[in-house]
Amino acid sequence: MTEETAARPTRAARAKSPGASTVARPRAATKRAVAVPIVAEAGLPAAVPAAVGSAPERVDRLAINQGGLGALKATDVAVSQGGVGAVRADRLSVELGGVGAAMADQIEVRQGLVGGVLAREARFEQAGVRTLIANHVHFGPNSGAGVVLAARVDGDVQTLLDWRGALVFGAAAGLVITILRGRRH
Repeated sequence: MTEETAARPTRAARAKSPGASTVARPRAATKRAVAVPIVAEAGLPAAVPAAVGSAPERVDRLAINQGGLGALKATDVAVSQGGVGAVRADRLSVELGGVGAAMADQIEVRQGLVGGVLAREARFEQAGVRTLIANHVHFGPNSGAGVVLAARVDGDVQTLLDWRGALVFGAAAGLVITILRGRRH
């Protein structure tokens, strides 16, 4: 690759809102530059290029619409029709999107999926979560969870494993492991 082709900027996606500008970055060897529509604190939409796998510096408010980031830290995050690999925020709202892992004070998911959640308060409406650890959880209709560890759970939820089931599973697994170790000696 010559220096001339390496210095050429990559093509950025078009901004969907009028007046928003796009900025292109030079192509990196291992990361691809992608324009992600973000609504900044001022409320004006802008297309900000973000490298896949990295996040912008910590911001107060961040809205991701039809885009995604690898990881981010922010005070207030809203994801709509997009996804984030890992989020650490005070408040997280997901609508028609997905999150790999989330650590938040308050989390609200509507028609989305979340892999793992650690939160003080969580609310799920027509959503699914694989592993949930929270103080207070509310499940709306058509919501499901794999493993739930919570002090208080409200609503109708279909869980694969709650704390009682996890206790029984752990005891049974411990008994099987003890028996198998005894047979080896």
